Amino acid sequence: MTLGQIEVKLSNEHLNKFSKAKSIRALAELLWNALDADATEISVQFERNRLGGIEHIVITDNGEGIHYGLIQDRFGKLGGSHKIKNKNSPRGRRYHGKLGQGRYNGFALGKNIEWVSIFKDNDELYEFNIIGRLGKMNYFQLSNPDKVIRDGTGVRVSVSELYDEKVNEIADSTRLAQELTLIFAPYLLAYSGIIINIDGIFLDPSKVIVSQQDYSISTTYQTKVISGNLKVIEWSTGATKNLYLCNNEGIAYEEEASGVKTTGGFPHTAYLQSDIVESLVNDNQIEVREMTPEYNVLRDEAYEILKTIYRDRLANEASKEVKKLKEERVYPYIGEAHSIIEIAERQVFDICAVKINQYLPDFGKMNKGSKQFTYRILKEALQANPTSLSKILNEVLNLPVDQREEFAAILEKTSLVSIINTTKLISDRISFINGLEQILFTDEYHKRLKERSQLHKILLGELWLFGEQYSYAYDDISLKNALKKHLQLLGRSDQAEEVDYARIKDLNDIPDIGLYRQCVTGGGDHFENLVIELKRPSCVIGQDELNQIEKYAVAIEENEYFDKDKTKWKIVLLGIRMDKFAAKKVTQSDRDPGLLYRGNNMEVWVKEWKQVIQDAKGKHRYLQDKLELSVKDNEEGMRYLKEKYSKYLPD
Repeated sequence: MTLGQIEVKLSNEHLNKFSKAKSIRALAELLWNALDADATEISVQFERNRLGGIEHIVITDNGEGIHYGLIQDRFGKLGGSHKIKNKNSPRGRRYHGKLGQGRYNGFALGKNIEWVSIFKDNDELYEFNIIGRLGKMNYFQLSNPDKVIRDGTGVRVSVSELYDEKVNEIADSTRLAQELTLIFAPYLLAYSGIIINIDGIFLDPSKVIVSQQDYSISTTYQTKVISGNLKVIEWSTGATKNLYLCNNEGIAYEEEASGVKTTGGFPHTAYLQSDIVESLVNDNQIEVREMTPEYNVLRDEAYEILKTIYRDRLANEASKEVKKLKEERVYPYIGEAHSIIEIAERQVFDICAVKINQYLPDFGKMNKGSKQFTYRILKEALQANPTSLSKILNEVLNLPVDQREEFAAILEKTSLVSIINTTKLISDRISFINGLEQILFTDEYHKRLKERSQLHKILLGELWLFGEQYSYAYDDISLKNALKKHLQLLGRSDQAEEVDYARIKDLNDIPDIGLYRQCVTGGGDHFENLVIELKRPSCVIGQDELNQIEKYAVAIEENEYFDKDKTKWKIVLLGIRMDKFAAKKVTQSDRDPGLLYRGNNMEVWVKEWKQVIQDAKGKHRYLQDKLELSVKDNEEGMRYLKEKYSKYLPD
C-alpha cells in the first residue's frame, strides 16, 4: 500500500543532465551506489524478451540497504549527502558519491525505476519500495515498510521502459564488462573480496593487467604547489587509451582521452589522483574543469608522463633492431649522440627503422647498398623536417595490412584532401565550443561581450551549433522582412508582392537569427523555421524576456500571411541563465524541460548556454575520441576565436 510521496526540488539543468548522461556512466553510478552501501556482491542482469532484446535492467546488491527512517534525507533532497560529513563507509571504504545524485542517473537508461530496499532495524529486517518516473522526477512514490524474513540486507534496482539507443550501447555484455573493469579497477584492487557480476561476466582487473606503476606529480602554478599521483595500468588486450579523474583513493569521477597518440600497442588506462579533482567534484565544477588552471597544469603533467612512458617503450623495442643495423654497418649515424636534439632525432629514426622492417618484410632481403641508401634518405629527411616526417611515417608505416587495404579503399571513394578537411572541420568545431565557453563564462569577456555587434556576428559563422539540418535564412531583420523571406522560400514571390506591408503593424520586432530546413514531414514544400533570440551574457532571462519571445510567437501565429499548414515554427530564447521566475515557467510537469509554449505548428523554447554547449560537446566527443583529436581547451579554443573572429571580440 502506498504511504505517500517524496518531493525533490530539481531545476531544469538537473533534469536535462540526468536524462542525457551516457549509458555506461549511468550504469556505473548505480554500481557506485551499491559499493557506497558496503556491498560485497553486486549483480547486473539483463532481462530479455524472446527476440533477445533487453526489456529490464536489474541491479542487485547485498549492501546495508536504504534505511526507511533516513529516506527523507536520502531521497528527499538533492545535494548535501550524508557522505560529505562521513567520507568513509561503515566498513572503511572511501565514498564515491557526495551530492546525492547517483540515483537519478538510471533515468538515462529508462523512464521508470523501482528500488526495493531491505534494511535492518533493531535486529529485524524490513522491506519497502520506492518508484520514480522520468516525467515526474520531482516525486518518488513510497510504500510502507513490511517485516520480512530474509538472509540479509540489500537493494534491488529495476529500470524499465528502456531507451533503445541507450540499451544498444550496453547490450554487448563482454564489451560492457571490459569498460566497467577500466572504471572500477583501482577500487577493486584497493578493496579485496568484492564481486561484480555483469550479466554473467565477473569483473577481474588482475586477469588483464600486464603492469601497473605509480608516478608522483609535483609542480607549481603561480607559486602554488600542484601535486597528485598517476597510476598507469597497461592491459593485455584492447586499444584503450583513457584517463580517469580520481580522488586520492582512486575513486573515478570522470573520463577523458589519455592524451597519448599511439601507433599500435600500449593499451592503457591512467588514473589521475589528486585533491584538485575531489575539490572540483565537491564544487560541482568537474564538467567545466578546463576553466581551472590548476587542473590544466595537473593534467598536462600527466600527459607528459604518459608520453615519456610510450617513448621509452618504443625506444626499447627499437634497440634490438638498431643493434642489428650497426652489426650490418648500415646504421647512418656515427658515434654517440651529444645533445638532446641528436638523441631525440635518433630515437625517431630508430622507431621508423623498426616499423619499416615490421611492415615491409621484403626490405630485409635488400642488399646492403640499398639499405644504406634508404636509411640515409630517412636520416636526411628527419633532419630537414623531423616533426612532420616522423608523424607521417609513424602513422602510415604502423598501419597493419588490413588497415592499409582499408585506407586504399577509402582513397578510392574520396580524396586525402577531403579526409583532412573533414578532420579539420571537427577539430575547428571542438576548438570553437571551448572558445565560446570561455567568452561566455569567464570574467575577462563575460561582462563586456555585446549581443548584436559581437556574439551575434560570431555565431553567424558557426550556425551548425543550432543543428546541422538547418540552413541560413536571415539575421537581424524585422519580422516583416522575415515574412518576405518566408514567402520567397515557399516559392510565393507573387504573393509577397501583393502583401500590403504598410498595413501590418505587429511585425516590427527584430529577432536575431532565422534558419530553416526543408522536407520535414512531407514533400519539398514542407518547411521548419527556427528563430533564435540571443541575449547578451550579462542579461538574466526573466519575465520581460519571456514576454518578448511570446510576442514573436503570437505575431507569427496571428498573421494571415505566415504559412501554418506546411510550415512548423520553433522559436528559441537563448541566454546565460534564467531567474527563478523563468526557470519555473519552463519547468512544468506536463511538458518537456525548457518548453515555454506549444501551439498547433508553433513551439517556444527557453535555453541556457550551458545546455547548448554540453549538447554540442556530447555530439562531438565521440568523433573527437575516435579521431584521437588533441585539443587543449583553453589555449586552442581562444586561439581559434582570435584567429577567425578577432574583430568581434572585446579588446
